Amino acid sequence: MASSPILSVVVPAFRASAYLARCIESILAQTLTDWELIIVEQSGAGTPEREASSAIVRGYLHADAAAGRIRLIEQENAGASGGRNRGIDESRGEFVAFLDADDEFLPHKLARQVELFRLRPELGLVYGDYAFVDLQNRRHASVFDELAPAARRVPTQLVTPGLHVCGPDFFDHLARQYFIATIVGLVRRDVLRSDVRFSTRHRYAEEWLFYLDVARRARVGFVDEPLCLHHHVAGSVSRTSTTQNLEALADLLEHMLVRFADASRRARRAFRLQLAAARRQLGMEAYKQRRFATAADYWRKSLREQPNPRTLVHWAQAKLRTSVAAAR
Repeated sequence: MASSPILSVVVPAFRASAYLARCIESILAQTLTDWELIIVEQSGAGTPEREASSAIVRGYLHADAAAGRIRLIEQENAGASGGRNRGIDESRGEFVAFLDADDEFLPHKLARQVELFRLRPELGLVYGDYAFVDLQNRRHASVFDELAPAARRVPTQLVTPGLHVCGPDFFDHLARQYFIATIVGLVRRDVLRSDVRFSTRHRYAEEWLFYLDVARRARVGFVDEPLCLHHHVAGSVSRTSTTQNLEALADLLEHMLVRFADASRRARRAFRLQLAAARRQLGMEAYKQRRFATAADYWRKSLREQPNPRTLVHWAQAKLRTSVAAAR
């Protein structure tokens, strides 16, 4: 590719050969064609999975050789965040998009987002709704309508049919619920500079932290239509151990309270309420496993973030059960 493309699409791939061709085909089907695709293959060096995935990418790279839009980077597994960060560092586009190897862009995704950027050049992030396929292989038209009601409560200004600019308090709304999936965001590259990247410390909801960082720096736009197709896959991080996910979420929220210490009272209250809720649920999980001292500790920490009569009763019960067990 002789000149820099309008945008770069970053795809981290780890043991993804079963889905990778579908993912790449969705990029090739875009109505906007001035892109580069950076695939960061992270399966183990010398493994059959690395060979299979890399062979798939090289096949497309060869077919697209005249345009030169596809690049393959092979590295050891650095997690999805590490793969995305490598792609950001290697990207040349004015904008950067992210796609997981088991998901798809719908054909108009990139064109619609770039259209809004051209209409409102002050924006740093444009996101959209997305469709999903559940574990029973049923397709649902809208995540926002079915699963993320907070997304529908964000104040916006209509620019042209389907394209909106969000209000200046967007950060506060995103603090309440992370409704921007990794794959629906398109970010102006100069907003990222060298210091906004996906967290490699956090392996759950790290995209929430990333888009909060972006939203703190720039105005945000919204495309009110599905832009992507997310496939629920059995065994993915979001559908594994409840306790592990809750612990990871609580750790992330604690980090956000420190990172966004200068955020509005409304945003910080939202973080604290979600942290209290995560710890309440962790207490319930521990109590069900008869880990009474652990349950009491979780509930004590939850009360510190949000006084709650029911949580106080649970904490007292767990303390009593702990005392009884110690006396035996």
